[in-house]
Amino acid sequence: MLTWKRHRRRLLLLTFVASAGCAEPIRVAGLQDSKSLASATRNTGDRRPPLTVITREGDAQGAVAVAVTTDGVATDRGAMVGVALAALVQERLAGKGIEAVAVGGWSGWRLGALVGSPAQAALIIDAIRWAMLTPLSAHEPALTAVARKASALASRPLANRALVEIARCTGEPYGQGDDPPPSVAELESWRSASHGLGRIAIATAGSEPLADATARGLAQSEPWPAARASRPPAWPADDASTVVYDGSGELAPGGARIIVTARTKTAQRAVAAAGVLGNPEGPLASRLQSLEAPGHLRSVTATAHVDGGCLAATIDLSSRDLSSDPPGKIATAAALARQELLVQMTDVAAPADLGRILSTRASDPREAAERAAWWGLAGDYAQAAGVDLHVNLTVAVAASRDASDPSARTFTASVRTEIDRATLGFRAPVVQARTRVERGQGEVWILIGTPCGTLPEGPSDAGAGAAIALAAAAQASRAAGDAQVEPFTAVDGIGVLVHGPAHRGESPEGHARRLADVAARAFAADALQANHISQARTTLLLGASRADAQTLAGLANALWPAHPSWFDANGTPFGLATVSDETLALRAAAIRAGPLRVAVVSNVDRPQADAAVRAVDRWIARRPGESRVCPPTSTLAPPRSGTYALDRAAAAPSEALIAVPLPSGDAAARAAATWLAAALGGPSGLLARALEPSAPDAATPPPLSWSASVIGSPRAQALVVRVTAIDAALDGAVAQVRALVDRIRQGALGDEDYVRARAAVASTDLTASLDPRARAVELWRDEPRPSPPSLDAWREFAASALHDDALVILAARPGVDPAGRLSSHDGK
Repeated sequence: MLTWKRHRRRLLLLTFVASAGCAEPIRVAGLQDSKSLASATRNTGDRRPPLTVITREGDAQGAVAVAVTTDGVATDRGAMVGVALAALVQERLAGKGIEAVAVGGWSGWRLGALVGSPAQAALIIDAIRWAMLTPLSAHEPALTAVARKASALASRPLANRALVEIARCTGEPYGQGDDPPPSVAELESWRSASHGLGRIAIATAGSEPLADATARGLAQSEPWPAARASRPPAWPADDASTVVYDGSGELAPGGARIIVTARTKTAQRAVAAAGVLGNPEGPLASRLQSLEAPGHLRSVTATAHVDGGCLAATIDLSSRDLSSDPPGKIATAAALARQELLVQMTDVAAPADLGRILSTRASDPREAAERAAWWGLAGDYAQAAGVDLHVNLTVAVAASRDASDPSARTFTASVRTEIDRATLGFRAPVVQARTRVERGQGEVWILIGTPCGTLPEGPSDAGAGAAIALAAAAQASRAAGDAQVEPFTAVDGIGVLVHGPAHRGESPEGHARRLADVAARAFAADALQANHISQARTTLLLGASRADAQTLAGLANALWPAHPSWFDANGTPFGLATVSDETLALRAAAIRAGPLRVAVVSNVDRPQADAAVRAVDRWIARRPGESRVCPPTSTLAPPRSGTYALDRAAAAPSEALIAVPLPSGDAAARAAATWLAAALGGPSGLLARALEPSAPDAATPPPLSWSASVIGSPRAQALVVRVTAIDAALDGAVAQVRALVDRIRQGALGDEDYVRARAAVASTDLTASLDPRARAVELWRDEPRPSPPSLDAWREFAASALHDDALVILAARPGVDPAGRLSSHDGK
């Protein structure tokens, strides 16, 4: 095993470490084609080790490196085998005046040396062969160095025997607490078993003449002996029982540490996934931070082994965050981390020659050669079929300061039980999914939102959901690239809508997952940032200051003062100005804990849509036994009919809204009202005939504009006629609308009106069906299309609903109070 950390000279090939806010992710996507890499493998002849060559210029000197695997040799001695053999060879070379650095680890060792000339390269190769193949004697001078390194290893023991498999995964050189130095016979048996063909690889980094000289040196040397066949011990079974041990002394009292390991036969897969998983702004770190007890991603380590790759992610939980229900919170973080490792290691695309790519990227020629040598051993498994992942959990828990607590004796068992429950919980989908395939479309559309809509809102926070949708969309846009992110704000749903085309070379599933990650991360996982919340609230307040918005908000307050945003999702100026940024952040967290629904309109096939749903679902934190339901709602008091007045800015025209409240939850009434709005509107509709003067020289000018629509949620819905006019003409226009409503109530609707309404509704439906955005919203709602009312049913609705004493009329006129305060003239 070799892992690469930021500091050189470690016996490791690739490690990503994120700690203390300092991280440097390894980028794999977009690597150059392997054909352009200046590296090659040379055959040095029968019974000689192969030579990997990294051709590079500019270094003052080149380098030669050797890598050796000790897997399967004295496995009970752990890292002692690799550390002792590295010390032996380094000291032997030092005795010949060759300065080299050898470092050992859990299942191997590697050595690198600078080379000043081709002639020196041949001498170093001969010296390395001698240092590795010469049998030991009882008076070997190098034994002193071996004993010194063995003592140093013993002084660096594993904190617990439970960590043996973790050390084997990462390759870290830890002792096992009671490691005696190897005897001469023991060391010799390790040397003869490890230093031979099949277990060694050699590499150079530098000029072509350097590589030529090294290759000739190997070809002209005596044949190398064959080593004992490498048979690495079997890894733990997939999902073996979670290991929980006492981490007191290792962790702060009451804290916990979770280590998730994932093994695969393809080393490149583990190494490539490290960059995504270890990114401090990536999915794993982000999802952990969104938990009730936030997890801190301490490190992500990926290691190439001769039998595949291993990745270990270490997560810390603070005692402060575990003050209540620590088993449940530890289990949630562990199950989440396990799921994310499985997702990323399954989905990651890793080039088969990733080892060569990383070797050429090393800044120091010794490191380049060492990486190339080790990948020469690990590369045999590059083409392993399938993902073949094996994931295990290890948890350290530190006893709280109150060690007398009797529950501490059962804590370990509780953690295991909760992890089993949480793991099952993360396997079961949480998000409510609606999918549809529209082959050949240019984009994939994904809408995620809460079906609770504006239900939790009252007068003091009306518009909170709209602010959350705007803030989440703005936050998602930062990482959206060429994808488009839009807020979804409606009385029955708050969320974000993401859509975009596929990237060149991107698979359909990868395309869908990318968009799903953008949508779900911002809305379902990441805490909203304060600047985005403030910006969203400011944007909504500016919109609420418009004259038409003030009038609609005034009508919402007149109809349903206890829940104005059930009628208008954008809220009211009072609600938006009253709710604090802190309250909005808490509301966003409550939304994430409640029911969430996703609609996916894919453009290729069903697996693409399913990939998007799975991607969204994994971002949703969950705990065993939780209930995701919308908050209970109070019964709305019926609206008080009457006329209300609203002052508006002096420059704005006068406006009136005439509302007919509809029965709460009555879908048939809503459908009939929608048809009536269609009959009222339009250039030849009932409103046009009632409001346009029959003679061009009429004394009273006609209104400036008029319209009709159905507004609000099923719980708080109304048919609303809007009339805009100069102030002198407004009262007359309202009187004409009231007279029209009364005529309709008395049976004025005829066949011609019915045909015109049907055509208008069909035109509206057609326009919506041609808009992928509208189709995504319709899919998200997943509501049955209402049956068109018959003419008789339409007339019956008008007769029962359009009573004059049911009307709520709001007249907005230029006045002295531009803030738009509502007052009642004859409200009952």
